[in-house]
Amino acid sequence: MEPNSHNVELEELRDRISWLIRLRWVAVLGVLVTIWVSRRFLGVHLEVTPLFAIAIALAGYNVVFWIVGKWVPVATSEAGVSYFANFQIALDLLALTGFIHFSGGIENPFICYYVFHIVIASILLSRVATYLQVTFAIALLVGLALFEATGVIRHYHLRGFIPTELYQIRTYMFGVLFAIGTMLYFTAFMATSITSRLRRREAEIVRLSDALRKHAEDLSGTYEALRQLEGVRSDYLHRVAHHIRSPLATVERMLAVVAEGRTGQLSSRALEMLERARLRVRDLLSLARDLLVLSRTREAPPLGEREVVDLVTIIRDAEADFREQASQASVALTADCPEYPVEVTGDPETLKELLDNLVSNAIKYTPVGGEVRITLEQKVNLAELSVSDSGIGIPKDEQDQVFEEFYRAANARELGKEGTGLGLSIVKAIVETFDGRLSCESEEGGGTCFRVALPCQVGRSRRERAPWGI
Repeated sequence: MEPNSHNVELEELRDRISWLIRLRWVAVLGVLVTIWVSRRFLGVHLEVTPLFAIAIALAGYNVVFWIVGKWVPVATSEAGVSYFANFQIALDLLALTGFIHFSGGIENPFICYYVFHIVIASILLSRVATYLQVTFAIALLVGLALFEATGVIRHYHLRGFIPTELYQIRTYMFGVLFAIGTMLYFTAFMATSITSRLRRREAEIVRLSDALRKHAEDLSGTYEALRQLEGVRSDYLHRVAHHIRSPLATVERMLAVVAEGRTGQLSSRALEMLERARLRVRDLLSLARDLLVLSRTREAPPLGEREVVDLVTIIRDAEADFREQASQASVALTADCPEYPVEVTGDPETLKELLDNLVSNAIKYTPVGGEVRITLEQKVNLAELSVSDSGIGIPKDEQDQVFEEFYRAANARELGKEGTGLGLSIVKAIVETFDGRLSCESEEGGGTCFRVALPCQVGRSRRERAPWGI
């Protein structure tokens, strides 16, 4: 058995011993109450002095067991703790036999209380140890009955409760001993069988817990390795994009100087080739920019460094920024926002980047005469932003892939419009950074709607909406 499983079982055994010590206090109280009720209300004559002496002894050694169990490390092994439990149960059987002796012997109906001790033994001890305790209990009972019947020790008759001294009737004595003996062994068999099954289940649960813990540790290590790898990749993208952007910008400026004729007149064919080169350079600059944005987005600022941002302001600014682009594409651009602020915790530039990517994509893939609509709603503690269009849509089997880096849907590629395939990857990274949700609803040829749900600040917005400022 693994060390962790062994430690768990050892701790459980110690807990059961503590439970036995607490239960013994209840037994002491029960004995005292039984003595008082028997004499006061039932008129049974009892030998009070020895019974009280046994009760005091029971309480005394229970205090010793409590001190030993709480303050003294009796054993660090399961066997040592098991010996400690065996010793306690054996003493309890002796104490119970003493109570039975001074309160009627084999005539006492409380003789059946041996069953409780055997059940307790089956909970605390192994199967073999339990059967040994049963044999010890039966030996005590047989010895008590024989010694009383033969006059070796005095018999204390329950006067006023048992009319006849039954201990002298051999058939009665053997009948009681046989009944008690078989009952104790049968109880031990049933209790140990049930307890064994429960212990096997506990062992299986412990093994499963250990396996799950180890698996969780492995997953944690793998996640940490992936996180570090993602960090390295993001850093690499950032460095590459940064180093590429500067020379590309320089090339683009030089080509602009040549295209403007500052270095001399060019033929129409040369100008055409030059414009194609400038277009490719601008595509590369756009790619470098998107790579920088993507790497920056994945480096989320700490929660304490974020600020409260009004999404309504972000949307109004985006509407103004893209009005000219939408007009040139003959696409209607509208925005539907609440009249009150809808505030989220984040970074204004990052949230602007999110909306810009969604809106620019929507305009790019919406044909002439189409419509792009920005909608913002506040629902309790969520700000729901949606950008919908009446464009070409996304094929159903590609909708889960459009958020992957550098991926463009087949109909978008056929349309031939330039694109890096990073816009929606940036949107997804930003939404994940702010613990939001991103979804897409689209039908090929029927338009697309991207929905973003972000946690929002409910206090101020709700107050401004409420009548009379309540």
